[in-house]
Amino acid sequence: MIDELMRALTDLQTASDQVDHAAGTALGLNRTDARCLSCLVTRGPMPAGDLAVAAGIAPTALTFAVDRLTQAGHAERRRDPADRRRVLIAASDKALRLAEQMWSETVAETQHQLSEYSPEELELLTGFVTGQIELQRRQARRITKDA
Repeated sequence: MIDELMRALTDLQTASDQVDHAAGTALGLNRTDARCLSCLVTRGPMPAGDLAVAAGIAPTALTFAVDRLTQAGHAERRRDPADRRRVLIAASDKALRLAEQMWSETVAETQHQLSEYSPEELELLTGFVTGQIELQRRQARRITKDA
């Protein structure tokens, strides 16, 4: 069963990568820019440093990604209403509309699928997925360091 689950996880990563590639291509974005935009759409406006961490890219690379996203009309820089000295990066209204068009079916189907699980099963799944995210990020750092 462990081997079967590991294969399924690999297949899920591959399928997710295919969807991400298709979405990025549809929006005319490279992988890095698409990942940054995804973070902004799903998490909301955030400071550049937080976006770099969420997207898993270097702050210097983020500056160029945000410039490209802004130029394409997918993101904007805004003053933080809580601290006017701070700038937040936000998905544009255009990007939010495109995300809704592109992802609403996926979200609805996923919510329907998850509604079949009990609260205890959802807690188990959430814990597993969260642990996998931490593991994958740790392994990415290890591989990058060893390269």
